[in-house]
Parts: sequence; structure tokens; C-alpha cells
Amino acid sequence: MSQDGFGCLPNELVEKVFGYLTVDDLCHVTLCGRSWRESANQDALWRPFCRWKGWEHYGTMSDLCKEVPLKPNSPEQKTGEGGAPTFPVDAVVTGSDWPGLVDTCKWKEVYMKARHLEGNWRNNRYHVSSFEFGSAGYREWLFEYIGPGPEPLVCNMAGEGDCLAVGISIGTMQIWDVSNCKRRHLIQVNVSEAPDALKMKDGIIAAGCKDGKIRTFSAQTGEQLQVMSGHRLPVLRLFFDGNTIVSTAYKEYRKNEVYADSDIRVWSAADGCCRYNLQSGSVGRRLDDLDYKDKIVAGAYNDKTIRVWNADSGSRIQQFTVQARDLLSCHLGDGIVIGAYDGNVVMVWSLESGDCIKTFDVPGNYSEKYGKLLDRARSYTFNGALLLSTSCNNHMRLLDLNGKFLGDSRPYSNEFNFEPIVFRGNKLVAADLSGGANHLWSVDQDGFHYIKEVRRIMFDDEVTVRYSVAWMSETKLAFVTYVDFESFEQGITEQIPIIIVHHYW
Repeated sequence: MSQDGFGCLPNELVEKVFGYLTVDDLCHVTLCGRSWRESANQDALWRPFCRWKGWEHYGTMSDLCKEVPLKPNSPEQKTGEGGAPTFPVDAVVTGSDWPGLVDTCKWKEVYMKARHLEGNWRNNRYHVSSFEFGSAGYREWLFEYIGPGPEPLVCNMAGEGDCLAVGISIGTMQIWDVSNCKRRHLIQVNVSEAPDALKMKDGIIAAGCKDGKIRTFSAQTGEQLQVMSGHRLPVLRLFFDGNTIVSTAYKEYRKNEVYADSDIRVWSAADGCCRYNLQSGSVGRRLDDLDYKDKIVAGAYNDKTIRVWNADSGSRIQQFTVQARDLLSCHLGDGIVIGAYDGNVVMVWSLESGDCIKTFDVPGNYSEKYGKLLDRARSYTFNGALLLSTSCNNHMRLLDLNGKFLGDSRPYSNEFNFEPIVFRGNKLVAADLSGGANHLWSVDQDGFHYIKEVRRIMFDDEVTVRYSVAWMSETKLAFVTYVDFESFEQGITEQIPIIIVHHYW
């Protein structure tokens, strides 16, 4: 067909014909001429490819097209093994740069940039920035802190854009600009020592504190905005979507006792008012897990029941009880509630109808001799699509919501003692408790895809998970490193802890 003849076809017919083409086909068509390029340059063609790849959120929940790449401070700034993450800007056509050509449509631009970003993660293309957070350091082989006061640990991180908030165990919170490694603010506040006690959204930092209060701060100015009182124990877990805060408080390093503060509180971030106090109905019930998504709150209790509320109205909308099994955790997905149970059993319910729509087993090592699972699942993490199970032997197993087993971490080494640190999108960071190294994977329907060891071994012995704190966005990874064992072996007798940021865009 001639180019002119093709250009005369109705748009709906062109879209239908082009809808059968692959990404490679569309790219080849683009080279055939201006009218062919314009016909292949349609959002209706490119958005389905983004959806199929799992990249649609780059053009909806976030806008990768507006993401500003990091500009290195100097030509000597370190990069990853794969080099710099630079995106070729001339791949996107804009009217000012390409007169006579139609601008690249939004979803084609999203596809190209998402593909480049995923390649940066997979191939270790990133810029590196780092900064000290005030510790005096550690000495030689004994992993001995040499400061005059208590050892400062990074307890939690929360970030947005180029801003990173860091909670320190000695009663401070630091706010950093990771683009230039400058500290914006040092705030005296006792943030609770738990990874989920610090969150950031829309320029506001929400901090769960040891005194039972929640405090919010401006990430830009450091100003304290609101103080929310109501909890009696340290606020160790909270969720923040920009206007609503959902929180719970309990004893640090708690065991299985019933404690006095199992309420779930829903707050207005704007005025600091407690809108609802969501209770189980009995003082003898212990809240063991909590999740929040799209104004829905789910709590898992020690009476083997998941209770679900509407955060806008405070009303309870569902309740799921399975008396035969102990409940480990609960998770919210798109229109579903997931319950993870002792004995490697997962159940999925419809949020609307309350019907159980799926039950499946998580693979484990069953002993015929002892008649029980020897490698039981002890914790679960959910990224919105895939479920990550960690066993008592610290093996990680990946499943989809149909119960399909996708793979586990054992092929990488039976000696690793993994603990998940961050599971966001299709990226996973886990700590090896055997020595403190941190490892990065990508995950999908084909299982685990190992990327690299982002933090090397700290110590030739067990390193507890409290020394492994990380934060991850779509374009950045931040983690803390206290000591490097190989550096000690090379004769460096004292080391200062630093926070390292990888910029993948």
C-alpha cells in the first residue's frame, strides 16, 4: 500500500490494523514515512503495551515524563557497573526540536522511558551519592562503636522526589536533599524504632513517635505542622496517603502477650484530628497486622479474624474468620482481602461480597518422619500483585494470587539467611542476616532475577535486621552501610557509617 493511500484510511481502521502489531513492528512502521509515523504515534496503541509490561503506573500514579534526571556534581561522580543512567533525550520528538513532526504521544514516551529505566535497574546503570549521618564510626574486626554516646542507628527512611527523611535512634530526624547530598534540617524528635514509623507524601512527613504521638512536618521547611495524641504505646506502624493517616501502636520487641493499645486510629493529616478509633470489640484481642489501601483498613487479630473498615466512614464492612488456623497477616489488593495463615495456607476473599474466592498452599518442606512442615512460612509481604513468603529458615518464596509458585531464593545460596527489607513494584531488597549484605532482585511471573549485592558483608557473623534499613522509589534506592568487612581486611581500621543513594534516572 502506498504511503498516501495508507494516510487516507479512516483512523479507526488504522488503529484496528496497527493493533495487531508488536512494539518492534510499530518502530519499523515509524521509519517508513511521516504519515506512517503519525499513524503509529497514537496513545491508543502504546498504552496497552505499557499496561501489558506493568508500566502503566508510570503515566498515571506517577509521571516519568516529568521526572528530572540527576545532574552529576562532577565528572568524577561514581556510577554503577553499567555506567550512567542517561536517557537519550533526542529519542522523544517535541515541536521545538523537530519542526514539521508531530510530538511523540504521551504513552509512547512513557513506554520508551519506562523501558530505559527498567534497563537501568537490571544493568546497574546509576549515579551514586552518599552522606554521613553523624556517627562517630566503628573500629576494626569487632564491629565496635567508638563514639562517646549511644550508638546511632538509622531506624527508618521515607522519601519523595529528591527529599529523604531519616529517623535516627538517638532522638533526631534528618531531612536530606539527595540530589546534592546537603542536609536541609535536623529535627529533635524521638521517632519510633520501626521501619514503618516514618512516611512521606505530598511534601509532608508523618512520624510515629515513642511517646505515642504522631507528628507531621514540612519536608521543605522542617516546620512541625500537627501533633496527634491518642495512642498509649510507641507508634510503630502508620500509613499516609497525603490526607489520611492510619496508625497503630504496640510495645517494641513485643512477644505474644495481649497489650493495652490494640486500637487502629484514623487521622486527618490537615488538622490532626482523630476521625475514628477502630476497635476489635474486646480488650483481650491483640492486633497482629495492619494494612491500608484506597481508604480501606484491614486488621488481623489473634482471634483468627480479619476485620475490615471504611476509613472515610469508620464503619466495619467485612469480617473474615477461619477458626482452624492461626492468622499471621492480612493484605489488601484491588477489591480483595488476603489472609496468610500458619501452616503455609493463603486465603483470598472478595472485598465486596465477602466470598472466599481462592485458597492455596505455599510450598514448604514436609517431613514424613515428624509429620509436619519443617520450613513453615513465618511472614508475608505483598506488592499489590505478587506475594512474598519468608520461611522460618529464611528462604523467600514468590507466588501469584492464583497460588502459582514462581520461584524461591534458595538457588542463590543455601547459606543465605534472607529477610525482606523493601518490596516495591517489581523490585526486592533483602538482607542476608548471616553477614549483613543487602541484595537486590527484580521479580515477575518468571520468579526472581538477581541484580546485584548493593551492600557488601558488614561482619563475619550474624548481623541483626535492625542494621538493614532501606527506602526505594521508582527511580532511587537508598540504604545505610555501617562498616564494610572487606575494607577492614584491607587495613582500614576505622569506618564512618554512610547513607548511599543510587539514582537510576
